[in-house]
Amino acid sequence: MHFQPKKVPLARVATGAFYCLSASLSLLTLPASAYVHDDDPNALLGSTRGGTAQWDYCYGKDDATPLPADPRTLVQPGISDGKAVHFNAYYKECHVDPALVKEAGHPETCGELRAIFNRGEALMDTGNEGVAALFSGTRYNSLSAAAGIATFNAAQYNKLWTIWGGYDERPANFDQLAANRYGSGIHSERNPYPLKGEDPNRTNGGSGQLPEMFTQVRNPDGSWSGRIGVTCHGCHSGEVGTKQQGKDLGFIFGGSSATDLNLFLRDMLPLGYLASGATPLNLTQTRGTNNASAVNIAFLFPDQGLPTIGGFFNILGSGSTGSMDSPPWWNMGHRTVKFVDGLFPIDAPRVDAVFYTPFFGLFGGTAGGLGEAGQDWMREHGPEMNTWIETLKAPKYPLPVNTALAEQGAVLFHELNLWAPERKNKVARAEGNGSCAGCHGAYSPRYVNNPDYLADPQLEGMAAYIVPLDIIGTDKRRVLTNTEAMQVTGSKNFFGYPETMGTENDCGPQGQKRLRGDREVGYLAQPLYGVWASAPYFHNGSVPNVWEVLKPQDRYPIWRRVSAPKLAAEGEVVMGFDTDLTRSFDQKKLGWKYDEIPCVNLPPMVKPGFNCSIWNVYATPLAQVLLEVLYGNLTGAWNVDFPPINSTADMENRKIYNTIMYSQGNEGHEFTSVLTDAERYAIIEYLKTL
Repeated sequence: MHFQPKKVPLARVATGAFYCLSASLSLLTLPASAYVHDDDPNALLGSTRGGTAQWDYCYGKDDATPLPADPRTLVQPGISDGKAVHFNAYYKECHVDPALVKEAGHPETCGELRAIFNRGEALMDTGNEGVAALFSGTRYNSLSAAAGIATFNAAQYNKLWTIWGGYDERPANFDQLAANRYGSGIHSERNPYPLKGEDPNRTNGGSGQLPEMFTQVRNPDGSWSGRIGVTCHGCHSGEVGTKQQGKDLGFIFGGSSATDLNLFLRDMLPLGYLASGATPLNLTQTRGTNNASAVNIAFLFPDQGLPTIGGFFNILGSGSTGSMDSPPWWNMGHRTVKFVDGLFPIDAPRVDAVFYTPFFGLFGGTAGGLGEAGQDWMREHGPEMNTWIETLKAPKYPLPVNTALAEQGAVLFHELNLWAPERKNKVARAEGNGSCAGCHGAYSPRYVNNPDYLADPQLEGMAAYIVPLDIIGTDKRRVLTNTEAMQVTGSKNFFGYPETMGTENDCGPQGQKRLRGDREVGYLAQPLYGVWASAPYFHNGSVPNVWEVLKPQDRYPIWRRVSAPKLAAEGEVVMGFDTDLTRSFDQKKLGWKYDEIPCVNLPPMVKPGFNCSIWNVYATPLAQVLLEVLYGNLTGAWNVDFPPINSTADMENRKIYNTIMYSQGNEGHEFTSVLTDAERYAIIEYLKTL
């Protein structure tokens, strides 16, 4: 039996194919011993486009084929000593003892891997019979999921237009308006919900089409429920281009999110959605960002027993995480640790879908049997979801590439030492050979197969370097929220794998001093597959294009992405960001076009997004110190002065990115200021091919 990929768009699921982006290279068939392009070991262009090496290996192979070792397991102390590419975040095996952690061990054959992938796809692909939803798992009405407290019914969803204002009846293009208002794209495949008066089980789920941030959950017998849940595609997936502009474009799982979940919760509150009450814990300042990294709150409840007073203050005093821009899923297969700061090992699947855990599972031993039931769901399904995520591939750059310039960029990316004496770089030196590859990994076959760069070619595209704060220099708030006390408390939490504590493969929070040793805290240099499709950049989404990542002096402090053209409608239309590559993508700078927002001095009591009189107060040294003390030392404090969303103007102002505000700074990556513009253009051209 040979695996046959589902006949669905490449943007929707990984197919396991091995891709090469260079126009001069053809599609390759991987030999049994290789994971990387080795048809021409000296080639400068070529990319696997992310995913996992094991998945690529199994393409076209029999189900009984034994799986080779995962290349990520090679990343151990000493592997990069003396090499051009540096690693300091090492692989931890969380499933050495499956019985201990009560989770299935890793697959041993291609067939087992495919079976796990298929189960993960059923959980994550909206509209599926086995689909899961936030705080509900796959049994939204179970006691462990608090009888569906996190879901809402189709009748409530169908009434959203009454909240929008200006409509006498439900607009005919309601589905498209909803997708734009909340910033989540609509997929070409069905993600149905029932319209008013429809029986979902007589209409194959209903006539409506949900944005991908939502899905209709099922009853235990597999029938349609008429209830709708939120999915993690709200923060982790989005639209890039259209199908007409590229076969793997349009809505892309694991890509560039631009949602405004806060606006949705605001709209649903008067319709009786109970989860809207959690808005104070979910607040973000800007559309397209999230604070899903606030795992410090989830860490409050230990796996066994009740929270302690000490643990409570450890969490309370860890501070507000602020803005986050979720990194692409298609790079997960080339990382050894998770999250922007490497907080957990890549082999710790529970925390990937922490918010999919049935509600009471979040409360650990505090919730008794209901908590254990919720955690059992995660033990079973977390690895499946993780496997599906890791197999996703980055979309191929669909626009023309200057091959000669890209090859020059490949050499610069891998060889140019930014700290060479003549560059006079003022930033502390990074490890490795001082090139982009030193932090972000090697991709060109010429360097992947060079033992001076990697100890093994299987480490192609691997990024496992947590760059210290004094080198990377980006907004420090996310890292500093991971206090030692918070992580020690988190190590006793279910998501911190307390069963493994003290073992060689301790899978608790990795920033604890006992686990990181002499490694300084900082941010993980990300793998760069599909980097062209993952703007804006930095962990907080503060820089709109790659050019400004490479040229810090060109960054603008207050900016707003271009909105999509308005749809025909009579009411208060709020459009999402424009994702059409022809209209809104900057090929030269590699990122989304934006408008520079000028300051408008308004009375201090008015706080719209462009009020620079308020921002100028925030920007004063005294205010910055006071706010840093308050927000940085009190969990949830950042939300206290958050302005309400009362008008269409407020909603539009949430599209503005203000880098002066807490956690939204656009500083850092200053070491690339020593590049010339010609070098930047060449590197950007090369990045298009990854």
